[in-house]
Amino acid sequence: MSTAADRVRGGTKFSEVLGPIEAALSQVEDRLGRQVGAFEPGVSDYVRYALGTQGKRLRPALALLGGGACGPLNDYHITLAVIVEMIHLATLVHDDIMDGATMRRHKLTVSARWGNEISVLLGDCLFAHALKLATDFPDMEVCRRIAHATNVVCEGEILQTQRRFDLELSIEDYLKFVEMKTAELFAVSCELGAFLAGAPAPVKQSLRNYGMALGIAYQIYDDCVDIFEQENEAGKSLGTDLNKGKLTLPILTLLRRASETERDQISIDLTSYSAPGAARLAALVVKHRTLDASLEMIGHYLDTALDSLKPLPASGFTTALRNLAFFLQSRSLALSGGSKPASTHAPTH
Repeated sequence: MSTAADRVRGGTKFSEVLGPIEAALSQVEDRLGRQVGAFEPGVSDYVRYALGTQGKRLRPALALLGGGACGPLNDYHITLAVIVEMIHLATLVHDDIMDGATMRRHKLTVSARWGNEISVLLGDCLFAHALKLATDFPDMEVCRRIAHATNVVCEGEILQTQRRFDLELSIEDYLKFVEMKTAELFAVSCELGAFLAGAPAPVKQSLRNYGMALGIAYQIYDDCVDIFEQENEAGKSLGTDLNKGKLTLPILTLLRRASETERDQISIDLTSYSAPGAARLAALVVKHRTLDASLEMIGHYLDTALDSLKPLPASGFTTALRNLAFFLQSRSLALSGGSKPASTHAPTH
């Protein structure tokens, strides 16, 4: 028996995760590039730029791995992977506007390069085009599920935005926002990948549960990166969460562990953001070990994700889904030097 934290000491690489779907991901990349031609010439350069800010393509990978774990991959899986990536990129374009971020994956954000007006409309175009592609599936359930997930993501962003600078925000509410704005797209990618492979309902639900737990863990990790990572290593603007009043798990934990005097100062530093205030907050999150608490939460959700894979038959795809959890654990532990395991639960695999 081993937890995600135990397994990662074996040196899981992201390439291990992508191995079974390497060829399919190449098709996804080619199909994404071809979407540029669906837009007017005056718009296509913006679309090409947004699609070119390539990350790890996690959501397409989940759609493909979820499908492959349940049966042969087909062209509909490629289309699904393109759709979920376009929805994700649309949310990033809009997020960067709201956060005032200037860098994304070592490139200028769309808003930093062309301004907010173009960026808002470009995000809308990407959303609309993704939903248009979804209508090509012969089973309208796929289109309905994609539309529902997109709506949930947008609602989650609205709810989180409403609660910016709200020092009374609970950790439970924070996790609800994370489920909606990030984990829902992970979950529907896995679920629909299984659906398109003809998986039975219990297996589809298991993969949805896996995606939901993995997505929550991923967002907590990303929130920790905003505070604990170096900007040149992360490849994006950091500190934007604090600057815009997004209260993430490390800060919410800090508010609960700090003394009354410290909380008063934290309140001032959060609502009147400045470089000295950010330095004080950085010192306090170290003092009160809020990263450790966040790593423990990440480990909990990753172990939940691993448990969700138990009903799946053994295959290279199922192994890759496990490796994805291990990879995320390794990235999380790297924020603290990799010395402290983030979970005490030990699932059997």
